[in-house]
Amino acid sequence: KKLLAKLPSLPQSCVESAKIIQSKRHLYEHENIFPPSVIDYMAKVLRDENDDKMNGWLQELPAADRLLEIRKIMHKDLHKH
Repeated sequence: KKLLAKLPSLPQSCVESAKIIQSKRHLYEHENIFPPSVIDYMAKVLRDENDDKMNGWLQELPAADRLLEIRKIMHKDLHKH
């Protein structure tokens, strides 16, 4: 429980994840772990999800509808990569 309390919370959206990747890109690019083009690409893919308001929208749905929408979201890109 102590360890969990110390860990940062996960981003609330892909858009937020893109911002974090961009702000910490120096960590990923250090010693050429990832080239800048990979960081740029991943940030763009995440930003393009355009899901920064999705949590609020999902919370407003009735439970059954929310479950259906979450399943759609989880499966929409399952075979994309």
